[in-house]
Amino acid sequence: MKWFIIVLFMLDPGEPVTADRSVYIFTEPTYESQDYCEASITDPQYYPILVEKLLQEYRYPRKIQSVFCVDEKQLKQLIGALTAKQV
Repeated sequence: MKWFIIVLFMLDPGEPVTADRSVYIFTEPTYESQDYCEASITDPQYYPILVEKLLQEYRYPRKIQSVFCVDEKQLKQLIGALTAKQV
């Protein structure tokens, strides 16, 4: 089973919750276990890699609320929940 890194951003007051603004899903790299994924997100040497990718995507710093790992099943549920809120 694949595991993914998910970044949940803090929202500004009044900002709507949308998948493209409140959550970032790292599709690369993926991990074979929760332990490997969590080892990456808790390793201070890995932080610059994550931050660099986020800056490439958003072009400005965003306030991060949390970073966590989810498996494929949880990821599909998360995407479904976020998509449902946008409709």
